[in-house]
Amino acid sequence: MNDSSRSARASAEAERLREVFAEAGQDLTPSAVPLRAIERAGRRRLRRRRAAVLGAACGGLLVPLTLFGFRDGSGPDPARSVKPSPSRTASASPSPSAPAPTVRTVAPGERVRVASGIRIWLTPEGKHWSEPDQPDEFRSAVDGNLDLTRPGLSLQSSGQDDGRVFYSGIFYGPGTPSRVEMTTDAGPVAAVGLTLPGRPGWGVWYALTERPVSADGRENPADTVSKVTVYDAKGRVIAKG
Repeated sequence: MNDSSRSARASAEAERLREVFAEAGQDLTPSAVPLRAIERAGRRRLRRRRAAVLGAACGGLLVPLTLFGFRDGSGPDPARSVKPSPSRTASASPSPSAPAPTVRTVAPGERVRVASGIRIWLTPEGKHWSEPDQPDEFRSAVDGNLDLTRPGLSLQSSGQDDGRVFYSGIFYGPGTPSRVEMTTDAGPVAAVGLTLPGRPGWGVWYALTERPVSADGRENPADTVSKVTVYDAKGRVIAKG
């Protein structure tokens, strides 16, 4: 059998099959289309889609609202999030500061005002001072009257018309003087010290106080001074008397 015969036979069989299927289809009665069920199913799907879209949109809105809530202070309870401040510990009491220096360097011949009418100045030879209605006075520091090889101190005093007392003297000893303190019956008094440049080994001190009243009636103001002490910056005694 050749190829053309086979092709014709296949075409005839296909035609018969189509006729058989057509006859069978005419005998079938198609069922009604479930339109209501399809409509309900479509509405359910539509509602689910809307709900999903709305949920996503609400979720997107909640994120910035949450952020804004924290920024506005409506976030977590501050009482829970704020750490308690540490308890204050008692601070150490400040250590007492060293007494302020009362000794300064002056130029030779520089007159220092002590009070109205009272002046004091230094030269390489010694101590000079003046008081109201009195001639200038002088005490030498280099004429041999003072033993500069050993620490020491001199004292002069004079009462003033206003009731105060002017104390002064010469001190000498090794080291750099920083402050002078005069001890009286009434208590310690901060005196002033003067020195010349170049550390000559001696200096002058003075103080002006109210006239002291001694318990035993002593009249000489100098008798109420128990001692005068010169200290260096570290509190070591340079001279006393």
